[in-house]
Amino acid sequence: MRDVAGKVALITGAGSGIGLGMAQAFAESGMKVVVTDAREDHLGHAREFLSPTGHSFHFIRLDVTDRAGWLQAADEAERMFGHVHLLANNAGISAFGRIAEANYDDWDRVLGVDLGGVVNGVQTFLGRMLAHGQGGHIISTASMAALTPLSNSGIYSVAKRGVLGMMEALRAELLDSGIGVSVLCPGLTRTDTWGSRPQFPANGEGGPPMDAGMDAFELGRRVLEGVRRNDMYVLTHAEFGDEIARYFEPLLVACDAAPDRAMAMPGGGPPPGMDGAVYMLEGRTGNRGPAGRGA
Repeated sequence: MRDVAGKVALITGAGSGIGLGMAQAFAESGMKVVVTDAREDHLGHAREFLSPTGHSFHFIRLDVTDRAGWLQAADEAERMFGHVHLLANNAGISAFGRIAEANYDDWDRVLGVDLGGVVNGVQTFLGRMLAHGQGGHIISTASMAALTPLSNSGIYSVAKRGVLGMMEALRAELLDSGIGVSVLCPGLTRTDTWGSRPQFPANGEGGPPMDAGMDAFELGRRVLEGVRRNDMYVLTHAEFGDEIARYFEPLLVACDAAPDRAMAMPGGGPPPGMDGAVYMLEGRTGNRGPAGRGA
């Protein structure tokens, strides 16, 4: 989606942090932006901050776990600005603690927002995007924890790995649809995703020093660049490269150690239709979307 001016974006969790940075960056590029958040105080802060800029904003209170609320928000966005072209599934929460001390409520709460909210957003808007035929883009916020899971925040890592896998699969589905798909895996960013949420009781207090992270507006600009290029992965912190390589190295070692069964399978190789479609269809390899694909 290279030409974004005049198009419509809807962002969840946009009352603060990364989402607010996206709203600012998208609007400065000429987009009309629907800002949604579950918290009225965050939504009010975003309204006070963004409205004086003179750009086109509309503000909706939305709990991303509320499927009826999603439908209402989608209808309202279309009444205000027309078809939505860019969906940014950004809303997220966390609880800083170990899986061993978690309970079902912890799992339901974090997975419900961080993964379920993305499911609800895609279910609400994908059909509308395909129907309006004007192309578009879906980007969902995962985390570096999706690539290198955190030992002290297991449920969060599970949710974000789910978001990563969902976006990879969706990109493979939509390669020729005119709709781009990306996943955002940010590093440390100045946001209150961690600090405003309870910790698991057995794990005490604490969390990352979020005030030391990247500025959210700068991150929003990087997201916009990734959308325009149709990047599969939008990473914000290059210094994680070595850590990612170290994390995936054991998988390559395990492949080398696995029995070679290809010759025993009819035709050899993986079953038909299971050939790594994200990267291999028609030779479309690598992170960047092919020229001419996407809106």
